[in-house]
Amino acid sequence: MSVQVLWLSALGLGFLAVVVILLQFVVGHYRAMKNLQKESLRRLAPQDIIEEKTVAGIRLGPVEQLMIKAGIQGSVSRLILLLAVLLGVIATIVIVRGLLEAIVALIAFVLIAVTLWRVKFERMRRQIFEELPGIVDAVLRSLSAGRSVEQSMLVAFDDASAAFEPLCFRLRGAISQGRDYTQVLDGFADLYSIPPLTQMAIALRTSARFGSPVRPVLEEVSKAIRSREELRREFMAATAETRFTAIVFAIMPPGLGAYVVLMNEEFSEALLNTSAGHTMMMMAGALQIIGTVLVWNLIRGVGRG
Repeated sequence: MSVQVLWLSALGLGFLAVVVILLQFVVGHYRAMKNLQKESLRRLAPQDIIEEKTVAGIRLGPVEQLMIKAGIQGSVSRLILLLAVLLGVIATIVIVRGLLEAIVALIAFVLIAVTLWRVKFERMRRQIFEELPGIVDAVLRSLSAGRSVEQSMLVAFDDASAAFEPLCFRLRGAISQGRDYTQVLDGFADLYSIPPLTQMAIALRTSARFGSPVRPVLEEVSKAIRSREELRREFMAATAETRFTAIVFAIMPPGLGAYVVLMNEEFSEALLNTSAGHTMMMMAGALQIIGTVLVWNLIRGVGRG
């Protein structure tokens, strides 16, 4: 690697760092002015208009929604900084190794990010399903102790884990302001695809509107969730071998290819610097994608509601 290439790489990274800092400053200034404008309009608007525009549900931007669904703690500025660092790494690979290696690295980064997000999302969703029967039981115990439905909901969700923190925050705000808190449950259920939580919201809404008892519905919801979790565990145990085989089939080919390229320089030169090698890599990538899609269709739905 020549000194000129290193100097160009350092210059590119420095320029990218300056661009990121300027972009953060512009975005921060824009968001601050936008929040100031919203706050000014809210204070100047009549009270009845404010109440008409108030929604109890969970309203998030697309990036914040993705982060909350996976339980990722961070801000949008940190995400922008991480993307800038990844772009700097890709630019360095383009300068040092070439465009083809940079495209392969970009695809690898995207696949790793999507896989990690999906794993964290499924873990959060599974945790919610496992804790929801205990929360319903806590609501029933609070109702038996003479508390109101709203107080019972707050007590039950306050004792839950961090997975329910977004729901707890908005639920407490909706109840303290006298708004329809069942819309918050609906929004959280849609966010994580939790049908039992939607059933709870419907039961609470029906009880508040028509005065029907809510205890029988909550008891049935708790029984249904426990039965579903037992079936899911049995199904996961029965299909463990199939899922392990699918993971091996998805990881082994690209892993072996990367190992051979790194360990054998002659093979790496023939694969990366010739038209025949480029054709082989494109065919291998297409076959890998087709195989992954086929295996995914075979095991799709395992352990999910």
